[in-house]
Amino acid sequence: MTTEMLPDNVLLEIFDFCKYGLSFHGYSGWVWRRKMLTQVCRRWRLISLGSPRRLDLRIVCTNTTPTRTSLDIWPPLPITIKKSPSHLLVDEKGVENINAALEHRDRISEIFIHGIWPLEKWAAVMDKPLPALRDAYFFSSFGDTLPPFPETFLGGSAPCLRSLHLIAIPFPSLPKFVISSTHIVDLQLLWTPNSGYISPDVMAKCLEALSNLEHLSVGFRSPLSRPVQSTLPSLTRIVLPALTSFFFAGASEYFEDFVAQIDTPILNRLLVAFFLDLIFDIPQFHDFIDRTTRLKSFNQADIEFYHRKIKIVLGSPTRFELEIKCERPDWQLSSMTQIFRQQLPILSHVERLGIRAGSFRFRPRWKADPDMDTSQWLELFHLFIAVRSLYVGSLLMSPVATALQELTGGRTLEVFPVLRNLSLQHVEPSGPAQEAIKSFITARQLSGHPIAIQPWDSYLAENGPYFL
Repeated sequence: MTTEMLPDNVLLEIFDFCKYGLSFHGYSGWVWRRKMLTQVCRRWRLISLGSPRRLDLRIVCTNTTPTRTSLDIWPPLPITIKKSPSHLLVDEKGVENINAALEHRDRISEIFIHGIWPLEKWAAVMDKPLPALRDAYFFSSFGDTLPPFPETFLGGSAPCLRSLHLIAIPFPSLPKFVISSTHIVDLQLLWTPNSGYISPDVMAKCLEALSNLEHLSVGFRSPLSRPVQSTLPSLTRIVLPALTSFFFAGASEYFEDFVAQIDTPILNRLLVAFFLDLIFDIPQFHDFIDRTTRLKSFNQADIEFYHRKIKIVLGSPTRFELEIKCERPDWQLSSMTQIFRQQLPILSHVERLGIRAGSFRFRPRWKADPDMDTSQWLELFHLFIAVRSLYVGSLLMSPVATALQELTGGRTLEVFPVLRNLSLQHVEPSGPAQEAIKSFITARQLSGHPIAIQPWDSYLAENGPYFL
């Protein structure tokens, strides 16, 4: 049997199935090469162009392609506008190509602009409504300083908009824009400069209009993103009924004020990155976790050390992640301990704990110092009262072993009281770290709570070869 013998409806089913196999990951998500079907034969072309919605057909217009010619050749399909970061300099022809696409405002379903672009040349066109726009992505280079988006951006509203990503783009008028764009499902406001600052109470109030919001990311470029004055917790919090994932990067004071004003009944993934503070006073963080039932009872955790940050990851796949941006290892430890002393319930069920350096490219440059104050390690370990299996990577072996060596005599069960298994990576036959580990194991055996040494392969199989 050949493909010519298949009826049209079967071929259409096959085209729909193959759509994902013929796709590539572009800046705006998965884009499939529909031309591969339309160029096979006239019948395939008619079938594919006859079901544009089923096959999600779009015309992609870029600053480097002859837009007017493309729009004349193809049927009136939805339009995707793309400018990739590889085209940093946009000449007059490139601007003309983008403007030609923007003239068809009732067909534009997606905009993706990445890198430096002459915003002032497009402002007159971008200030008008795009009634069919569903996805808008604007990425600036992190080092660029752009003027804020005006209130007239997209005519002040985008009624069909479902995804809005603004990376390093100031848009202080966002709260007003959101009120008339209430179908947003995915909102990302990351690496926001100071000129785009929106206070936590204004941010919370504007999100109340987004009852369909599922994914929220809020992040700032600078530690200056702190509220001028902390807001008292409201007795009536704003409910985000559909929110399942939330990412925040900025000052802990901002996060505190924001989460004090929201409830997220089905949130199941929380990622938080704080700038370094001398004192983390985060009672609202604790209450927010307490109100979020799906972010409790984690049975596994990994503490990862990087060159400029420390991170703890809870759950598999990740459901909670906390990162603190700082370079000194002693500050990394003390900050993480300080925060989780206020979040003790979230660590009290962890039975499997990994301590490791981050990926090869970003692993910490500092060398483990056996003379570093061991009490900081032990203070962190005190929070893990249910750990039964402990995994220690090679770069962290020395400081962890030195800290555990302190636990002798009456202090033997001071930390990890129910520990049963220990896995060490690249254990050398002799050396200070190895002697310290032997001392710890001997002390536990004498106390009647022996520890078994397990192969490192079991941890490697779960976490991949890039974590050491």
